[in-house]
Amino acid sequence: MAGMTKEDRNVLIRDLAIFWFLVFLVILVWKNNILVLLVLMGTYCVRYFLWPNNEDHVVFISGAVMGTIAEIIATKVGIWSYTMPTFFNIPLWLPCAWGVISVLIIRIAQALLKKQV
Repeated sequence: MAGMTKEDRNVLIRDLAIFWFLVFLVILVWKNNILVLLVLMGTYCVRYFLWPNNEDHVVFISGAVMGTIAEIIATKVGIWSYTMPTFFNIPLWLPCAWGVISVLIIRIAQALLKKQV
């Protein structure tokens, strides 16, 4: 993290905290598909409201679509399965999870790659 600006460090810490917050909440409520979906959507909306970036929507939708397609294929051929699938052998919340994690991965990677000039 040497060479990172204070702002970049704050972004990195913020998005890592959001990631771990989501992991913790999803573990707590995983048996309720609707609640997991609401946690994921709510977290994404709050994050966007507090730190808006229109590029995040493109990343979210791309991640949600590509991740969901990969999950549907993987579950269809039997690579893995979900405990409580709701459609096409996947849980209702999975597209949203792929979208949120895609945004967080991009933003964390960008914060790590920035160097002070």
